[in-house]
Amino acid sequence: MILSSLSLQNFRSYSKAKFSFDPHLTIIVGPNASGKTNLVEAVSLLSTGKSFRTSKEKQVISFGETMARISSEVLELSEATKVEVVVSDMPGQMFKKYFINGVSKRRASLAGLVPVVLFTPLDLDLVSGQPGSKRRFLDEVLEQTDQEYAAALLLYSKALRQRNALLEFVQKTGRRDAERFSYWDNLLISNGQRVTEKREALIAYINTQEKQLFPFMLTYDKSVISHERLLQYKDAEIGAGVTLVGPQRDDVMIQSKHPISKELEDAKYFCSRGQQRLVALELKKSQISYLQKQLQTQPLLVLDDIFSELDGEHIKQVLHLTHDFQTIITTTHKEFIDADIGKDKAVIELEENS
Repeated sequence: MILSSLSLQNFRSYSKAKFSFDPHLTIIVGPNASGKTNLVEAVSLLSTGKSFRTSKEKQVISFGETMARISSEVLELSEATKVEVVVSDMPGQMFKKYFINGVSKRRASLAGLVPVVLFTPLDLDLVSGQPGSKRRFLDEVLEQTDQEYAAALLLYSKALRQRNALLEFVQKTGRRDAERFSYWDNLLISNGQRVTEKREALIAYINTQEKQLFPFMLTYDKSVISHERLLQYKDAEIGAGVTLVGPQRDDVMIQSKHPISKELEDAKYFCSRGQQRLVALELKKSQISYLQKQLQTQPLLVLDDIFSELDGEHIKQVLHLTHDFQTIITTTHKEFIDADIGKDKAVIELEENS
């Protein structure tokens, strides 16, 4: 898969812009606030249908506008596909639409069309970060490869919002509508179990992969959802006003052998910062491998301003990943391009507030 071009209209800092990408390597250079990460966010939206930066989708629309459009041309075996995402914030109506060759589709239909492995400074904190960052990593991989997962996660999220609203109502009024709870419970359980099953399979795959940079294992601390578990936490949920079990409570422990005890222990607490970043690199390598295996195509590798966070040896390890994939790199340091990357590349230079 090759991302040939990207057009932006009223998206973040871009009122109107078009970018063409080299099939091998494109470097995007610019100072902070020049729109580099905005461009990366647009690529990510094409891949998963949602932003990795915000859950409030109207924030991607340029100030004072009511609609943002992202359009792209994707090449696969010389066949071109047009993929578009439109976000609209009209008075009283907020919506997001997806189009493939001009035909409106569900978000789940984007799976596999623009497979992207995105590496940002936030990913360097996958080991030391909160459980939510690890859940987002799993979602990022699975939503690109599995329409069933994307649909199940969407339905689960909708059911969770509705059920939490019911719990808040019970908390305030003391009245519980058993029939409404039964409907949303069933939807929550069926889709939550599907999400858990597929996350478990992905974690098992990552554990089978050879770790060349730093050895570790993932342990899935899943929050099982079932009628029995919901009944068990019934009173506690009313007190909290939210659902206390299910995939939204999942965690993933990243474990490695402690140098002294030789036992598997949480890498968050004893690994150095450098070792944690090697684990993050290994996770991204596993993501690349998984996307290739599931989609039978090469994903696009996007590296967003991570080199200011890495030392020379880590930079070399990241650049080694770019040899076999179409790659987009953003950076503030033009000198980095000349020093560490060959001449076979395209360069896009952005200016501040472009």
